Amino acid sequence: MFILIIKTNPVHVGQWGTFITTDDVSITSATINLEINIDNDSKTDEVIKTITQIFVLDAYGNKTGKAIADLKPVETSIRAGKRGKVESSITIKNPRLWGPPLTQNPNHYLAETILFLNGKSIDTYKTRFGIRTLKFDPDKGLFINCEHISIKGLNQHHDLGVLGAAFNIRAAERQLEILREMGCNAIRTS
Repeated sequence: MFILIIKTNPVHVGQWGTFITTDDVSITSATINLEINIDNDSKTDEVIKTITQIFVLDAYGNKTGKAIADLKPVETSIRAGKRGKVESSITIKNPRLWGPPLTQNPNHYLAETILFLNGKSIDTYKTRFGIRTLKFDPDKGLFINCEHISIKGLNQHHDLGVLGAAFNIRAAERQLEILREMGCNAIRTS
């Protein structure tokens, strides 16, 4: 067992501190709305500058090149011991939509937010996200990016067959890979 400790500056993006939604999604454009929660655990009020860039990720989760969008820098004053919120949005052209395999691709983006205090970078926070449309019709079912998707699911138990209940990351990944190959696109855990 291991414990992950994250050390931050007293002024930092809060844990799970970004929230991204996408509006007006089509094959020609999408609006990305970003909300950033910034914690000021210091004893003084601070003025923070926030810069966010959007990158395309490859199938392995790596940045593919230069930023495709730069959100307008925002300055905000955050009182000592309080949380501040920064909101911004940008429209990108020709978004790579996220959709379930086998008929669509699970395309991802990365929002990389950097906080500056007195011109010095004090925190970097990365948020992966996808752009898609979802519609659920009670008579026709689920539509992702305007394509009807049949839900093909199963119940997934906690054990790993002959490996037992001791959790093994690679074994769990392999189970999911096999299920995906079989056409499964939904899992209920037990």
